[in-house]
Amino acid sequence: MKTLSLASWFRAVLVLALGGRTLGQGCHLGINSTVADCHDSNGNVTRVLLAQQAAMPAGGVKASSASEIPVTGPSIVSSAMCDEAGNIYVRPFDETDGLQSLLAPVLKIATAGNRAGTFPISDAVPGGARSRTFSVHDGRVYAMVGSSHGGLYVVQFEPDGSPKAPTKIELEHPVDVFHFAVFKSGQYLLVGLTGQNLRTPYTAVFSADGRLVKEIYEPEDEEARMKADGGDARYAPCCTDSGNAFVMEKSDISAGSDGYVYLLHGSSPPLIYVISSAGEVVRKIRIELRNSDLTANSIKFHAGRVAVGFNWLGGVPKSMVKVVDAKGNSIANYEIEEHDGDSDPILACYSSEGFTLIPRRANAKLRVLKAKLP
Repeated sequence: MKTLSLASWFRAVLVLALGGRTLGQGCHLGINSTVADCHDSNGNVTRVLLAQQAAMPAGGVKASSASEIPVTGPSIVSSAMCDEAGNIYVRPFDETDGLQSLLAPVLKIATAGNRAGTFPISDAVPGGARSRTFSVHDGRVYAMVGSSHGGLYVVQFEPDGSPKAPTKIELEHPVDVFHFAVFKSGQYLLVGLTGQNLRTPYTAVFSADGRLVKEIYEPEDEEARMKADGGDARYAPCCTDSGNAFVMEKSDISAGSDGYVYLLHGSSPPLIYVISSAGEVVRKIRIELRNSDLTANSIKFHAGRVAVGFNWLGGVPKSMVKVVDAKGNSIANYEIEEHDGDSDPILACYSSEGFTLIPRRANAKLRVLKAKLP
């Protein structure tokens, strides 16, 4: 029997007793028990331990606008991140351009708030390229790009924005990649969708030269596929017959200095896979939510701690950030007040000083928000 440590972490209240409730497909927790046994389709049992901790109230911090960066037209930000020096990297998509938005460059914003670099995607590989996702590793920008001639490539950029020779990813079948991270040891983690109508989650580790190390497909991935196929509104995106929210805009990814990558699945309840460079899911952390208006949208790692960002539905002008240690034990909860127009901010940076957030939508300017910890 395999034993995983799991902390049930949530904004204001930690769930301590679920009284016989089901914890996802194949998992059951007995009354007054702190142990859940999860059975997969092969008869294997995973034992999940629930950390017993007192409920932790949310402390309030206010986000202030640190800088504004001009953008061309209405834009959507799918992800944002920082390097170790605190520089911000973000990629605003022009929402009026359709597929042309996949040509948008990655922007670097210096700690002083000025635009400090551009990393163009369109010419990253011969014949033109498109990309949905990028990563930052050791202060360098990496992009996962698809060539107009076919094939998927990782491109590393020089500090001046020029691309290095691309590395082809040896995929065994077509994948639409939504998230991409570089492990501390140099391997790549790809997260996307595949299969009919792009309903099936795809997660895999590749070596630095593009060879497949291991594909990852957990029972929760199969459950998400079945729910999306069945039209469950929590998994099947609105107004389309393809896709799966388990992997798309409600999910995020963060490479940790501990050598693992933390993959947030924005399901209900949200779920984190802690993945090794060998392609093993070493831990799973579930976030039990009692308030259905809280939606996970981003994750960041810093100094052995993980911060998860949540957005309130219904136009509530505040965000929530939960900080836990790398095993899911609760450390602190923060409620962040927003300014008017700061739509659904996502975490870009997490440091000992606080959080940097970027609103998902921008009109003429992209706002950088700072929330300092007390």
